[in-house]
Amino acid sequence: MQPYTSDRIAVVDVLRAFALFGIIVTHAEMGFLAGPPVNPQFDIFSSLDQFVAEIVRVLATGKFFSIFSFLFGLSFAIQLNRSAQKGTSFSGRFAWRLVILFVIGFVHNMFFSGDILTIYALLGLLLIPMDRLGSKVLAAIALVLVLNLPGITAGIVQSSGATTPSAAQQQATAAARVQFMATAKRQLEIKQSGTLSQVVEMNVTESFINKFSFQVITGRLWITFGFFLLGICAGRSNLFRDTERNRRFFKGMLWWAGIPALITTVLTTLYPSPMRLTPGKLLAYGILCVQQVTLSSFYVAAVTLLYWRAANGGWLASWAPVGRMGLTTYLMQTAFGLIVFYGFGFGLLGRIGVASCVALGISFFILQFFFARWWLSYFNLGPIEWLWRSLTYLKMQPNARQQPSAA
Repeated sequence: MQPYTSDRIAVVDVLRAFALFGIIVTHAEMGFLAGPPVNPQFDIFSSLDQFVAEIVRVLATGKFFSIFSFLFGLSFAIQLNRSAQKGTSFSGRFAWRLVILFVIGFVHNMFFSGDILTIYALLGLLLIPMDRLGSKVLAAIALVLVLNLPGITAGIVQSSGATTPSAAQQQATAAARVQFMATAKRQLEIKQSGTLSQVVEMNVTESFINKFSFQVITGRLWITFGFFLLGICAGRSNLFRDTERNRRFFKGMLWWAGIPALITTVLTTLYPSPMRLTPGKLLAYGILCVQQVTLSSFYVAAVTLLYWRAANGGWLASWAPVGRMGLTTYLMQTAFGLIVFYGFGFGLLGRIGVASCVALGISFFILQFFFARWWLSYFNLGPIEWLWRSLTYLKMQPNARQQPSAA
């Protein structure tokens, strides 16, 4: 099988756009809070809000970030193949790109504590040594990680050895809970009515530390890395080339991912689990982990097959520009969220319901859809992608598209 050779693989851009759609829906559902709510019902004011929140929780939360992470690993494999074809060194360049990505992510994190770019940059460095392993080994490691078997195993061990806590331990747990809720309330108030400088100060100190703690406690840190590894395996297999073999693979995925996704989605709806492992929720949490992996896989298979079904991708091809400038799109979504929901903007956080929040998010994504098409009619790269590439090569990169001359 020949490695990737073209500059763009259109269906991958479509998948990235699809992931970004789900990401803005997920963020908008809680008003870009990116932190623990004081009250889970803080933005639910009607039965419609409750319904929309449940739909987002079951069908979106965690799934689209999984796809986004998978595509990050896939991009690594594609870049590696291109460098190998050119006979150029890749590891050093990729590491430098990740340093730049971390800086971009840290600036992003100053304003939005839900930033994922810093996590991607740090985890991405581990892809360089992991690329030496065979695909079967990578796939095995990836499955262990994406199913959060380390976290579930630790939970089983902890539960099996658990004893009745002493009075002092119960008091300490209660005190920690009170402190946690007090911190959550203070952070919510800063986001709702604080100044920009207050938000920045909070995000570069306690929120930055809390984000990494959350990544470890929930298992998202290694889950994300597991999806990176699956992306590498897909890249090595040329999985997103439109061939009969790949079509059969994705048709099979519709079944072997779709059936468990359906079963676990029903169970997750009936027996909700928090995003982190808690006492008494071990089984429900395990079901949630399986649901996230299988439903994400089903989404990828369905979108890919739909794209290949029509000539030149059909209507899905119009999504590709959003995915081509995915980093710009992601950061623009944050700008939208801060302006609309935070106190230094319109201050709608906690003041409008989930349904309205999601509707605003979808509306902005539609604007991004047209913006991306307009921008790429004049330029080859999105503005942030151009900046990233220019900093990578330490040289201003050409970006303007050559416009056709008038007849």
